[in-house]
Amino acid sequence: MLCGELLADLERYRPALPAQAGEAAILEQLQKRIDVRLTELYREFRVEESESSLAQDQQLALYKREVEAVLLPRYSRIAHLQNQLEQAPRRAGQGRDLYNRLSYTLGFFLLGLFIVWAPFIPIWEKWIPFALAALAPLLSPFLPDLYGMWLQQKHQVALFGLHEDLDKLGRALPLPTISDSRDGRHLMEGVKSASAPGSAAAAHRAASKETS
Repeated sequence: MLCGELLADLERYRPALPAQAGEAAILEQLQKRIDVRLTELYREFRVEESESSLAQDQQLALYKREVEAVLLPRYSRIAHLQNQLEQAPRRAGQGRDLYNRLSYTLGFFLLGLFIVWAPFIPIWEKWIPFALAALAPLLSPFLPDLYGMWLQQKHQVALFGLHEDLDKLGRALPLPTISDSRDGRHLMEGVKSASAPGSAAAAHRAASKETS
């Protein structure tokens, strides 16, 4: 659960990474973010809610080791790829724009064929989808970005795989001591529900909603 909260925070932070940053630069920026947020999140949920130093906390050191070994390198690659795709220049008739134009043209054309085939649709309305198919290349910039939606779906699948692996990793590690604060009780409820089937998917959907 701690890694799930951290992953959701990194996903919110990802769009703020420099547009031209390479994978090494992104890895360095994410490392700095993790150094701050992991300590803050861990402090929220531990029993001792004082401001004492966490330098000697063995539980935090254990989590930091696993985060740096598993979460950080994998998420940095995912973030670097997604930022490159999202921030790529958009040119008319190329890449994303070409994909959207062809997709809408094909979609409206297939709709027109269905209407021609369907006997229950009046004949005077059968030309409309074909006209839309002809106009689709011009109208596509004002329609939903199908290519962007596809990229976002691929990104969410990659995050889901990482979240599932972190969930399995968390089951193999000793649990932290949970505080009696509201956040601590919330975390404990999440830990208990994690043993239920499909818990990783539910946790990932919650993190995705929070990210959006």
